[in-house]
Amino acid sequence: MVKERIDRNFYKHKMYSYKERLNLNINEKKKIAEKAMLFVHNNKTYFFDVSTNVQLLAKYLNKKITVFTHSLDNLKTLSEKQSVLVNLMSGKFNKKNRFFYRTDYKKYFEGIEFDAAFLGAGAIMKDGIYYENQEDASIKQEVVKKSKKVIILAEHQKYENTTYYKGLDLDQVNIIIVDPISQTSFVDIINSRNIKINPRSLIIM
Repeated sequence: MVKERIDRNFYKHKMYSYKERLNLNINEKKKIAEKAMLFVHNNKTYFFDVSTNVQLLAKYLNKKITVFTHSLDNLKTLSEKQSVLVNLMSGKFNKKNRFFYRTDYKKYFEGIEFDAAFLGAGAIMKDGIYYENQEDASIKQEVVKKSKKVIILAEHQKYENTTYYKGLDLDQVNIIIVDPISQTSFVDIINSRNIKINPRSLIIM
C-alpha cells in the first residue's frame, strides 16, 4: 500500500506540470542524462520512468535495448529509434504529468525482470523518494520489486522539495545521479533536510 504523507511545507513548493518541468534546470538535466548513459548496455531490459531527466536519457540512447514505460513522452522519443524495442503500459492517462495508469499494473509486470529501472523523483525526503500522484508512486513500488538495479536521476533541487506519496525507501536505491555540484553543497543540503542516504548507494555528481 502506498504510504501517504501530508506535509504542510508542501504548499511552499509548487508542483509543476510535466511540460513546465521540461524547461527547468535544463543544463543540469542534460548532465544527469549523459552520466546515466554509462549504465545502459546492449541487449538489456529497462524500465524508463515518467521523468524529464529520463526523457533526456531516452533522447540520447544509441543502444539496442528493450524498454518498458508508462510515459507518453518516452514512447514518442523511443519509437523513433530503430534499435529500441519499446513497450507502453497503457491505461488511464494523467494529463498533467503525462503517464498512463492501470489498476492491474501488478499483473502487467508479472514475469518481467528489469536489468535496471531509471526513475525520477518528485521529492527526496528523509525517509524516501516521493511523487505527486498516488497511482504513479504505486507503479514505482512494483517496478522496484522487479528490478536488479534502481537508479535515481534527480537534480539537487529535488532534495529541497516536499510532496505527498512515497514510492520507495532510500535503501532501495543503488545509484543516485545528481547534477554537478560540490560535495560540500550536497552534504549541506541533505544534512539540512535530515536525509540519510544509504552508504552502500553510489552517488554520482
